[in-house]
Amino acid sequence: MSDEQSVLLGRSSAELIEAHPVESGRVRPHRVLDGDGFKIRMLTMDTGTAMSEHRAPVPILVQVVAGGIRFRVAGAEHALSPGGTITVAAGVLHELEADHPSHVLLVLLG
Repeated sequence: MSDEQSVLLGRSSAELIEAHPVESGRVRPHRVLDGDGFKIRMLTMDTGTAMSEHRAPVPILVQVVAGGIRFRVAGAEHALSPGGTITVAAGVLHELEADHPSHVLLVLLG
């Protein structure tokens, strides 16, 4: 992380989206920022792509910036559209599937 007291990640969601284009047929994580006790990634997901069931070693926060995904966790499925946000405890199985070309902000806490 920078020695500065603040880091501008983007002035708008449009700017974040433009910086990380969706790739045809792919799910791709983009490193946005690593700091003390956190990591921020932008996941780009093409329509129909998925991150199969997996666990994160730390608590996570997931927020849809653009598009739409289905987020499955603990036997429930949540349809998330822009602004939709969910948290998941460390070690909990979850999966994501894109219903549209999507940009998903992922914050790993810890």
